[in-house]
Amino acid sequence: MLEEKETYSIQDLFDNLDISIRELDKMSGINEVTLARIRDGKPTYRSTANKLLKTFATIYNRPFYLNKITGINVRTNKRLEQKEARKSAKPEQAA
Repeated sequence: MLEEKETYSIQDLFDNLDISIRELDKMSGINEVTLARIRDGKPTYRSTANKLLKTFATIYNRPFYLNKITGINVRTNKRLEQKEARKSAKPEQAA
């Protein structure tokens, strides 16, 4: 059983599962290999991480949020970062 805490590690969530990773695959719609990679700290997309946390919320009957889970390595969107950097580098145009 998973004890109630303010912050959890992704390892806590995987270690306290009463189901196999194969069953988690079926419940979440996330491939077993991807689940293992997330568990092991490899990068994943935000949408995949959120899908997994939603499944964990169903399993553990409590909400989980990315900002309250340690050990999930969410990929950064490099194109978005570059776009934002270009935007901030441009001088403001006078009206």
